[in-house]
Amino acid sequence: MELIPVVPLEKPAAWSRTYAERDPIPHTAATRQIAASVHDRPHRLKQLKALLGRQQDRVLRRRNRAIPQLGSFAGEQLARWALREVLFADKRPVPSYGFELAPVLSHCVAARRQWRLRAAVLVAVVAVTCLRYPFGAAAIAAVALLHMALRGGKVRWILRWGTTSIVSFGLLGLAVVGVYQLVGTHAPLLRQAVRQGERAALLLALAVTAVYALDRWVAWGYVLAVREGRKRIGDRPYAAPLAARKIKTIKVTETWQSIAYQRYQKQDRFVGAGLLIMQKASSRIQLKAAGGSDEDDGRKQNHDELDGLRDFEADELMDQVRDELERLREVLIETHSLPNCDVSEMLGVPELRWKEMPAAEAATWPEADEMVRGARGAPSGVVARRYLAAQVVGWDGDIVVTVFAHAALEGRTLHFVTRPHIMTPLLKETAVGARGGWELAGDLALVPLHAVGDAVDLAHRAYQVVRHNLRPAKTDDWALTMAVDDEDKGNPVSLREYCSRTSVEDMHQWEDVLRHVSILQTWMFARVRVFLHEHGADLGEFDKQLSSVINQTITIGNNNTVMTASAGKGSTQTGAEKAPAKPNTKG
Repeated sequence: MELIPVVPLEKPAAWSRTYAERDPIPHTAATRQIAASVHDRPHRLKQLKALLGRQQDRVLRRRNRAIPQLGSFAGEQLARWALREVLFADKRPVPSYGFELAPVLSHCVAARRQWRLRAAVLVAVVAVTCLRYPFGAAAIAAVALLHMALRGGKVRWILRWGTTSIVSFGLLGLAVVGVYQLVGTHAPLLRQAVRQGERAALLLALAVTAVYALDRWVAWGYVLAVREGRKRIGDRPYAAPLAARKIKTIKVTETWQSIAYQRYQKQDRFVGAGLLIMQKASSRIQLKAAGGSDEDDGRKQNHDELDGLRDFEADELMDQVRDELERLREVLIETHSLPNCDVSEMLGVPELRWKEMPAAEAATWPEADEMVRGARGAPSGVVARRYLAAQVVGWDGDIVVTVFAHAALEGRTLHFVTRPHIMTPLLKETAVGARGGWELAGDLALVPLHAVGDAVDLAHRAYQVVRHNLRPAKTDDWALTMAVDDEDKGNPVSLREYCSRTSVEDMHQWEDVLRHVSILQTWMFARVRVFLHEHGADLGEFDKQLSSVINQTITIGNNNTVMTASAGKGSTQTGAEKAPAKPNTKG
């Protein structure tokens, strides 16, 4: 952490002229897993197993099992979301906690470029096949259209209609004879179309399968490039100058110390610090001299006029708290130091202001002057306020605990509040990693089988698209249901929060969360108490409130229960839950 000097203020010397800068973002597994997840592909063998299992479900009259699919938190959908909402969005990215944004965005650009290249090659394969075997391609299209026209029991209905009366039977017979004569007339052409159709189908199947196999092997290369053990992950995409410039800018702006707060489901939270929010802890006491009388003689008094009470400012108190927390990251004799502990100062701004803040790269943080001048004055009516942020990154970026603290000194009253935020582990489908050894060799060897499934899925999706477009009655309704609102409203979003769970499910992870929150909050309030004692303030009311904070927020009885509320996905967690599933391995 470095102390960055700012322009001197026209305030007394007691006011600080520096702010605490954030430490460099640590290299964690969360960055590697999100970067690898954008290259994930559907597991076709698991889908085949589920399809075969549905036959057994029908025999046993059970509910059909679900076919595993890639959701919106992995693969191409995640890459599209990240490019739309973060990279090419006209807004500043929120601060990154516990993971690096630039490598993830670089891999999102690579994934989308690979998707476009694969689509272009597939279109070229279809075009070459149509040019090489025109009658065969026409035969395949005719068979597909005939199947669309006669599916849904229409053949059975025609046969039933033909046997209802002599007239219908005669008309059906005439139609069959007419078709037979037409086929006999063009028999040479039809035989040529059938022969070319067989060759065209075989060529399409082999070529499309080869394209998908090559696509999966390239995706595997990207996944192995971010595997655990790699010292450096690329953060600049190749042959993409516009995206490279944007990522270079984001690499700077994501370290700026402005953070947006929002109100969601009756919970206040800082965007980017985590979806899991613990109950805030606050203390509000009237400042009076230790041992002094509670009676007021009616005379207006300032802090420095009270006997035994020394004058101080809120920023002086926060500097003392910051220095106390800095000691927790040093080499300790009694205990281990906190892992990846970072103590910095953040400027909390409302969500509506975020879209108006400059997002272009600058030499210095644009709100640095506001941090010192505006956010350190009288708190009433100030939109942007200074917060002390103490952060602990654990479990290789899977868990990030951040406690925001703010002190307001006004009306002979000190209000000190802490707001703990927890960044929860990644979703199972996002936590993608490559296996090693023979398991990796087996996954690479199974790529051609997955490619066959990709080719079958492509044919099925093309069939469904044509079929939906040929349905005149429900085309508009179907299109409306598939429509997506791509309008960027300028609200702050976090890629890490988007891929996070709603709770901490592992028992040991949850215990670490409780311990880190308890340590940070306890030392914050302890430093406030020492500071007030050194300045001659009465501590009776503060001690009562501090005891209530510890009992209600940190531990209730022997249950180790923390009152929490999850903002963003609407869940509540009390204590430890069942252990989470293991991270998904690509293959």
